[in-house]
Amino acid sequence: MEAKTSVVIPYFNNQQFISKAVSSVIEQTQPALELIIVNDGSNKEARHYLEQFSSVATIVDHLSNLGIAEARNNGVKAAKGEFIAFLDADDYWDKHKLALQQQIMESEPELSGCHCATNIFSEEGEASETCDAKPLYLSMSDSLVDSHIVPSSWLVKRKDFIEAKGFDSQVIAEDYDLFLTLLAKGHRYKFIAKPLVWFRRANQGNESGRWQYIFYGRLKVFKKHWRDLYKEGGTWALCNNLQRTFELAAWRTSGILYYLFRLFATIIPNNYK
Repeated sequence: MEAKTSVVIPYFNNQQFISKAVSSVIEQTQPALELIIVNDGSNKEARHYLEQFSSVATIVDHLSNLGIAEARNNGVKAAKGEFIAFLDADDYWDKHKLALQQQIMESEPELSGCHCATNIFSEEGEASETCDAKPLYLSMSDSLVDSHIVPSSWLVKRKDFIEAKGFDSQVIAEDYDLFLTLLAKGHRYKFIAKPLVWFRRANQGNESGRWQYIFYGRLKVFKKHWRDLYKEGGTWALCNNLQRTFELAAWRTSGILYYLFRLFATIIPNNYK
């Protein structure tokens, strides 16, 4: 197959992991058209570390830290591919990921994109969990409570990403926000039930593990998309989404906040379980 995919890696002081991510792109059985690493205002040492990849990647520099949403967006702006695949600097891919995804996109051109199962890990090569039970074709009704797509598993048509204006840097849970935006526009995403991504979940300051990220991020998404949620699922969709927000926040905190979040998670009615 012709190389049609631009790979975008956002990078912020991730020198302990980036080599594994880059190697997993270079070793793909279906080569990428290009690899773009967006240095999001890293310190001098971390930026210097990227020089070893200058022969295999285009490096886009931010003078200051703009956040992962803008890093991904600016990577897409620099890209030339028909498709965009995102890879976080602390994750990595199975060597067959791009081949399987591009094959699907070329055989089903009506799709906006596709995503795949993920292995969640803390120790290298040892999956603590595999997320492979997702709808074959993702719809808005499937996403009323949670996002089913991990950015490192996602391949999307560049034109659809740009038309949706990319990730909103004002919304902390920027990935869930964008997926709801695209699904509300009628875009379709196919699921590959093979774990082709290794998603790192470790104690290295992973932003998505903080309760503030979950709680305030999801509340912003709720405020922005409540009409879409209500249109698709009515009052139950709104209740379910809020209940899930308090539930997820409770899992990531302790003490009085844990009990407060659990209280709201208990008293808000829901019917999604």
